[in-house]
Amino acid sequence: MATKLAPSVADETATPPRPRGGSAGMKSAVLAVLIFVAIITGWHVLATSGAVSPLLLAPPGDVLAALGQMVSDGTLWPHLSATVQETVFGFLLAVVAALVMGSAFAFSPILRNAVYPYILVSQTFPKVAIAPLIVAIFGYDLAPKVVLAALLAFFPVLTNTIAGLTEVSDDEVNLFRSLRASKWQELRYLRIPNALAFIFPALNSAAVLALIGAIVGEFVASRTGIGYAIQQFTTTGEVAATYAALIVLSIFGLTIYGVLTLTERLVRRNR
Repeated sequence: MATKLAPSVADETATPPRPRGGSAGMKSAVLAVLIFVAIITGWHVLATSGAVSPLLLAPPGDVLAALGQMVSDGTLWPHLSATVQETVFGFLLAVVAALVMGSAFAFSPILRNAVYPYILVSQTFPKVAIAPLIVAIFGYDLAPKVVLAALLAFFPVLTNTIAGLTEVSDDEVNLFRSLRASKWQELRYLRIPNALAFIFPALNSAAVLALIGAIVGEFVASRTGIGYAIQQFTTTGEVAATYAALIVLSIFGLTIYGVLTLTERLVRRNR
């Protein structure tokens, strides 16, 4: 009868395969760099070959020089400061209002059914169309831009707050109630953790929408802000400076995304 071979020492002490998380992250980083290089290269070729009018597209070098000039002579900072204030204040106003109203709607179906249709109808109004009306009501200072930013950022946070607080597993709810958990314990240990998975993605969308709302307000009525600067550069034909201002907006948007991502990680870690 054939003798069964014992497993070798090498088999017993074989090192388990390493996780591929680091490798995947490295590949993603390399791919992101390659995409960036391809975009800049294509941009440079289009701008310098004459395929696109210089009135529409400035070379990357000219844009970088314009951005450096705006930073060095100080013209960038008042505009950036105004846009940051409008975006942050509008975002915070929208988040606080949406969390409070969403929580009330989640625990009061009667209130939700009575009020939510009016909120839904208000979202159908194009904010660009009503921007002059908002400016006429709130004046030409900071307030109308904050209001426009809040109006755009409000709805995604509201809907996700309602969904996160109400779309909870019936089995988990029954478990909490069988353990005689109070309403506060059910809210703290079940509904709020469940809602975080809905709210944080909505915050990313809300931050972008708040920035768009602030820029729209600056287009309509403002004497400062990145939106106002873009409008002025476009009017005077400063194409490179226009693209430089757009790059500043992109960097600001990425900064907001990074802050929200870090906040989400800290909240989940300390939950």
